[in-house]
Amino acid sequence: MTRSTRLIPLIFLAALALGFAQAQAAAPSEINAPEWEISLAAGHGFLENPLAGKRHAETYVLPSFSYYGKRFFVSDLTVGYSLLENEHVYLDLVARPNDDGLFYQLDKNSAASNGLVTNWFTQAQITDAEDLERKASIVGGPSVTLVSRWVDVSFSWFHDLSNVHHGSETHLSFDKQYPLLGGAIGFGVGAVQKDADLVSYYYQFTEDEAEVFYNRYLQWFPVADATDTYARLHFSYPLGKRLELRLAARYNDYDEAGRNLDILENPYTLSWFVGLQYSFGSRH
Repeated sequence: MTRSTRLIPLIFLAALALGFAQAQAAAPSEINAPEWEISLAAGHGFLENPLAGKRHAETYVLPSFSYYGKRFFVSDLTVGYSLLENEHVYLDLVARPNDDGLFYQLDKNSAASNGLVTNWFTQAQITDAEDLERKASIVGGPSVTLVSRWVDVSFSWFHDLSNVHHGSETHLSFDKQYPLLGGAIGFGVGAVQKDADLVSYYYQFTEDEAEVFYNRYLQWFPVADATDTYARLHFSYPLGKRLELRLAARYNDYDEAGRNLDILENPYTLSWFVGLQYSFGSRH
């Protein structure tokens, strides 16, 4: 376990793993535009990286930022534009970094191998999974949420806007927050279907990287779509006007279909944070 202190891992931990400030965390009827909030949490947070040889993210400080205007909104690494808002449904256009690409940004392996290991028997070169590098991508598209008393159902379709992998991903989630013991408890369960173009870019060797082993790898790990699932739980308890206790955890189950298991080292990950959060902005 290695500590990472860069800004991207910190925001990634807040926005992805723990779901502190989801872009659709509050129903439109609860937002008096424009509103903004900056939060800083102090405690202990850990994000488990599923990629082989890549560092996990560990932090004791967790920043977060959100802004909601009449139409435009920002929530950490997510930006969006609202097309429709009413009591029961809202439709947004959303852009955000792809999760898989961000895992590569948590760590830049410093090995002096330049990503290549010589195979003396075949005189070929093959990439070590630990030394792979991939670009982060920006995905975007429509997102619709149906709001009810007991659960909110969200469906989103995002395509690569950055011309990195030319793939797409489809999200389905069930989320809600309820009052509990003077605080609030929230849950979320969901599935993310990722097409073969996206999966192969982040979880397969390229032909140039694998060389003579390329066809063998495709036989062992054929290209395919993958469907990942997750569950998250968070609890907050106010300790003052701007201070609150925050507890959060997220469990991920990564589908092995279409993925080279030399690259996907751990298909099951658990990320968490516990600490105190101080917030200020127009809501306070």
